[in-house]
Amino acid sequence: MSTHPSDARPPLPPLPPRGGRSAAVPTTAAPASSSTPSGSAPYGTAYGPGPGPDGPNGPGGPNGPGDWGPAPASSGRGGARRGVVLGVVGVIGVAAVGGGAFAYAAYFATGPQAAEALPASTLLYVGVDLDPSGRQKLEALEMLEKFPAFDDVSDELDLDSESDLRRTFFDEVIATSGCDDLAFDDIDSWLGDRFGAAVVANDDDPNAPEAGGDAVVILQVTDADAASAGMEEIKDCSGAAQMGWAAEGGWMVVTDDVESATAVLDAAAENPLTDDETYQRWTGASGDAGILSMYAAPAAGGVLADQLDADGAFDPAEFGGSDEAAEAVRTAVEDFEGAALTLRFADAGLELEMATQAQFGDTDLLTRGTAGDLAASLPDDTTGVVALGLADGWYDTLLDTASTFGVPDDEIDDAVAQVEDETGLSLPEDAEALLGDGAAFVAGGDLDVDAIADAESFEDLPFGVKLLGVEGDEVQDLVDSLLDASGAPSDVDPEVADGDGTAGVATTPEHAESLAEDGDLGGSDVFADVVPETDDVHSLLFVDFNAGDWLESLARDLGGDELAENAEPLAGLGLSTRIDEGDGVARTLLRITTD
Repeated sequence: MSTHPSDARPPLPPLPPRGGRSAAVPTTAAPASSSTPSGSAPYGTAYGPGPGPDGPNGPGGPNGPGDWGPAPASSGRGGARRGVVLGVVGVIGVAAVGGGAFAYAAYFATGPQAAEALPASTLLYVGVDLDPSGRQKLEALEMLEKFPAFDDVSDELDLDSESDLRRTFFDEVIATSGCDDLAFDDIDSWLGDRFGAAVVANDDDPNAPEAGGDAVVILQVTDADAASAGMEEIKDCSGAAQMGWAAEGGWMVVTDDVESATAVLDAAAENPLTDDETYQRWTGASGDAGILSMYAAPAAGGVLADQLDADGAFDPAEFGGSDEAAEAVRTAVEDFEGAALTLRFADAGLELEMATQAQFGDTDLLTRGTAGDLAASLPDDTTGVVALGLADGWYDTLLDTASTFGVPDDEIDDAVAQVEDETGLSLPEDAEALLGDGAAFVAGGDLDVDAIADAESFEDLPFGVKLLGVEGDEVQDLVDSLLDASGAPSDVDPEVADGDGTAGVATTPEHAESLAEDGDLGGSDVFADVVPETDDVHSLLFVDFNAGDWLESLARDLGGDELAENAEPLAGLGLSTRIDEGDGVARTLLRITTD
């Protein structure tokens, strides 16, 4: 193992004190005036189980002083790496033990994050934040207590506003870990509130291509020496074949050997992930920090492409024998630009925000940013809507995309001919005239699940479509053509109402007219809470759980009174995708709110 003098690299930022616990983090660097003899512990505290205090790694041995363990094995690291990650994650509770308990931990994350202990060469990263302090924990608890099912979870896990969620996770996971003699008090003195798991690129590791890099776990620690002792206990009871760790600046990196763990910290000090412009771009685009964060680096696309190629996924035979299509798909995967995701509580709701590149490959966008405004112009009593903005030439783009990614041109031509025969439409002209610049498929405000099931006529169905950038008369002609060609029953006679550059199509004249007019759904509190921005929204899903008693009725039919009682607190759901054509980023936001 290489040696690292004390001035070889600057330390990572120290961990700030955590209330209620010792904030002391041992100084692990050697004094500047000293040198590190060959074979001794590298800069930072590097740990791993050794043969004992009198062995080669103990104080009296040639490698002492130091608390780091045996040299890494030269083979078999791929399986050991996975065992380390699974073992450590299971024992200390990095993995979630239940949706309710995990959600209870939510808050807006502040302070240092596990990504600080990772290098810019990180391919994939997942971070978890469980600090039970702060306003977000109280807001989360207040929200979740509205659901009767959470009462059972909180009672079973003994959760309240003063609970230490690390203990909750630990107690739940330890039961199946094989570490029955390990108690939470054994790790409480050193385990922090923030954790992470990552894959770090390692071109020097012959086993790395199997997983794309070294799999590591990052733990926030408040006492590096105590953490090392605790990890030795965890290794012994979990039966991990290989496990090594290194700690510095309030973070411990755990992987299959000491050398690899130390190398991660070395690389992080020299070029940290948090300073990487690409990481900052994507995590910044995914919004404020939360209880869970994920990041995928652009290089992950190349790793995935290589793995898919090795599995034969890019064989031209998989694409109708087309070499061009196979290469187009591979290029699209390789050209991955990165992505990030954040899960958080905000404004009495739970939200998941994701940022990705808007386009893959050389194809144009099918959509445009009109879906938000289109949905906002619906009647304010709308129960649900799926809206989509359509770009100019969307039909040709759709066919070009299908051809690019391997659908043979003759099959595309046959499919188009079949659609024309069955609908009476001339494509693409009639399709573009019918759908215009966007369409919103709507469930009206008088939605009644039981009435729909018992509907005796077409007019009893409270559904409709609002079309943008169309002429009402032309839409009526195309609807009539569709009905004639499909052989629809005579009582199926949609009404079409003409608006100002819009048209409403529904089962009754009244509903069609309300759709064609300029409504105020965007002014409703429920809609505004779950779709906070309507500009540049290319696609949108909205559901108003408070519109009538449809949700209660549906929940009771599906799961009885218990499900109906737990559905009652829900207020709204929104899923929207905004695309900023200036930076090429697609931002997808899922929000669920309660009353």
